[in-house]
Amino acid sequence: MNVIFLSGLFPKEIRNEIENNSIGVIQYAADALQWALVNGLDIQTKSLKIVNLLYIGSYPLRYKDYKIKPSIFSHTYGATDINVGFLNLPLYKLFSRYLNAKKCMEEVLQNNSEVIVIYSIHTPFIKAAVDLKKRNPSIKICLVVPDLPEFMGGKDYFFFRILKKYEQKFLNKLLKKIDAFVLLSEYMHKRLNVQERPWVRVEGIFNSSDDVEVVKKEDFKTILYSGTLAKRYGIMKLLEAFSMIKDENYRLWICGDGDAKYELDEMVRKDIRISNFGQISREEVLKLQKRATVLVNPRTSEGEFTKYSFPSKTMEYLASGTPSVMYKLAGIPEEYFEYCFISEEETSKGLYQTLISVCNLKQTELDKFGEKAKRFILENKTEEKQGKIIYNMLNKL
Repeated sequence: MNVIFLSGLFPKEIRNEIENNSIGVIQYAADALQWALVNGLDIQTKSLKIVNLLYIGSYPLRYKDYKIKPSIFSHTYGATDINVGFLNLPLYKLFSRYLNAKKCMEEVLQNNSEVIVIYSIHTPFIKAAVDLKKRNPSIKICLVVPDLPEFMGGKDYFFFRILKKYEQKFLNKLLKKIDAFVLLSEYMHKRLNVQERPWVRVEGIFNSSDDVEVVKKEDFKTILYSGTLAKRYGIMKLLEAFSMIKDENYRLWICGDGDAKYELDEMVRKDIRISNFGQISREEVLKLQKRATVLVNPRTSEGEFTKYSFPSKTMEYLASGTPSVMYKLAGIPEEYFEYCFISEEETSKGLYQTLISVCNLKQTELDKFGEKAKRFILENKTEEKQGKIIYNMLNKL
């Protein structure tokens, strides 16, 4: 069985170029999960081929270049993968990505035992794969669903809403042609109308390259949040919770970008204990996680979207070996809650009380708790183990 991975990851050969040209939020979490999928599948099959079209914003507001040039890269020694070019203009980019993805896969497809694995519900990718399947019904399509499009952030003006409505109708027809699914939340099963088609829940994959060197803990009691600064993800509750802490021995570190940036900057000006690192590289974030006293995810269960998502930072936080504080979200499997501290009351005050309680524990207790969480990830959520779950399903198609 040959596997083609239709993706939007950032090849290391052009990663700096992507970061320099990007304006605003860079999809680091999506990039990390895609690379973990690549590594997991590559362990199971040596015939993995990547057809890649960058998941980046459109020119000129979100990206500085209107034309993405094609290039060759390697996901592992000896592999020849393709970064497909496209015109990065608003709206037209969707058509360009569809045409170019389809053309490239036509050239890559070799025989009748091909499986196309698509990352994310991205209409151009799904349309390209479904068109190829129409010509050759022996082709199988597996869709990896990290998020449902109706719950993803986006523009809220009238024209955009109308466009999304028509795209959803078109997409629903395409989804009927998918043969199998990899879902990050079991609640997605009914929402996507999967019915009797094969599916597995793989809420995340620990990328072995994320296990960075051990660094010294901070002398201050340091609370770290890393991720999108979205108000709907609870960042304002975190800022309110920290403002209740009057102890000068505390620090709050925040990494990321998003719609709460202005409010965060205001808090930084008022409170010297708060540091805003902005959007920094994933490698730098992982090191900061090791240095912190505790990691926090302030996302509450408010909003239906929380059922259909698994915050990627959950696995990343636990794997760091630094204790994590969060609320109990429906999209997170029950087994995870044994390895993190839960704020039972979904309020700023509840979060404040939990953070204080955890930070007051002895460092030896924190280290022991964090090590147990890290071991849980390393023993159960590795590329090899999660990749095998996916591959076993693909092998039965």
